[in-house]
Amino acid sequence: MKKIYIISILLLTWNLSQAQQLYVPSNGLIHISEGANLEVGGDLDNNGVIQNRGTLSLYGDWLTNANFNGLTGRLQFLGGSSQMVSPPQLTVSELVINQGGVVNFPGNQYIILDRLEFQLGNIKPGDDTRFVLEPNARVEGGSNFSYFDGTLIAKGSGEKTFPIGSDGLYAPVTLLSVFGLNTEIAASFQKGNSLDPIPGDSLLGVSHRGLWELELLNGATDPTQIELEFTEEDLSDFRIRNNIRHRVNSPVIAYATNPEGIYHSLGVKTINDSDSLTYGTIVSEIPLQPSLGQKIYLAMGLAPRIPNEGLYFIPEAFSPQASDLKNQSFKIFGQHISEEGFDLQIYNRYGVVVYTATTFAEANQNGWNGVNQRTGADEPAGVYYYTIRFQFNTGLPVQQKGAFYLVK
Repeated sequence: MKKIYIISILLLTWNLSQAQQLYVPSNGLIHISEGANLEVGGDLDNNGVIQNRGTLSLYGDWLTNANFNGLTGRLQFLGGSSQMVSPPQLTVSELVINQGGVVNFPGNQYIILDRLEFQLGNIKPGDDTRFVLEPNARVEGGSNFSYFDGTLIAKGSGEKTFPIGSDGLYAPVTLLSVFGLNTEIAASFQKGNSLDPIPGDSLLGVSHRGLWELELLNGATDPTQIELEFTEEDLSDFRIRNNIRHRVNSPVIAYATNPEGIYHSLGVKTINDSDSLTYGTIVSEIPLQPSLGQKIYLAMGLAPRIPNEGLYFIPEAFSPQASDLKNQSFKIFGQHISEEGFDLQIYNRYGVVVYTATTFAEANQNGWNGVNQRTGADEPAGVYYYTIRFQFNTGLPVQQKGAFYLVK
C-alpha cells in the first residue's frame, strides 16, 4: 500500500485517495489550515507534528502520535469498519463519528472542547479512559446505530446530555439544570440488569431491562431534574412486583444507590412520544442531587399515578378476619382530598347507620371494622350501603352512593 511521507507542508486543500496511508516522520509537520480538509483513506502513522485548524478525516487507524494540536479543528472518523485511536490522549475542538463500526479510544484521556456529533457508528473507550466533554461542548445526533458505549464525563453547569447506549440500544440521559462549582459528572448505560431491582413502597415495579449509572466525580451541584429516553421496555413485566391499590399508573424514573438495592420513585413531570409501557421520553418530577463520590443508579419504573385534580378509591369488600391487615376494615383511599365537608355514612340492610366518618383521615386510616359504631355489636356478614360526600383540594365536589360486602 502506498504511503505519503510529509516533511513540512502548509496544507490549504488536499484530498488523498481512500487507498493511501499517511506517514509523518519525526521531523515532519502537517498544518491543516482553516477551511481545508485532509482526508486519509488508510492509516495515519504520525511521528511528527500535526496542527489542525481545518478538518482531518480518517478512514483507518491512528497509529501513533508525537504531537497533535486540534484546539480549533475538526476530527472525523469515516471508515467502513472498526477503527483504533492509539494516541493515549488527544484534545480536539470537534469530533464527528460517521462510519460503519466502532471507534476505539483505549488511552488515558480524550477531551472534546466544542462539539461531539454522532451520525453513524459508536465510540468505545477503555475501561480506565477519561473521555471528557468540556463545559462548552455540545452534543449532536445519536441513535440505536450511533452512540457512546462506555463512561462519558461532562464538566461545568447547564444542561448536560450524555448520548450513551449499549448493545444496539440508544439510551441518552440529560441532567436538565446542573449548577455547581468545578462540576464533573460521569454517566454510563448498560442494557439489562442481571440483578433483581427491588421496588420501594411507592412503586409497582422496577425494570431490569436497562440501568443508568451517574456519579459526581468532582465539585458539587444543586438538585437537577433528569430526562431519560427509554425503548425496548416492558413495564407490565417485573421480576419483583408490589401490590398497590390503584386505578391509573404511569412510567416513572426510579433511583437507588445500589443496582440491586431498594429503588424509589422520582416521579414523572412530563412524558412524551410514549405508549406508556415500552418507549418514550420522560422527565422526573423530583430533582436529584448527587453527592461527591456516590454512584446513583436509574431505571424505569411503574407507579400509581395521581391526576392533578386528585383521585379516590372505594373497595367493594372487606373481611375483619383477612390475613392482610389492609383488608380488615372498610377504608376510603385517595389523594388531594380535602378534610373540609367530608362525610361518610354506612348503613345496614335495614337502613340503620352503623358507621360515620366526618374526616378523610378517619375514613382512610381507621375506617369501619364491622362493628356497629353506636351499639358496639358485631354486624353480620352481608351487603352494606354507603353514601359519601367530599371535595378535592381543587374544590371539585364528589357525591356517590354504593354497596359493598362484609365477608366473615
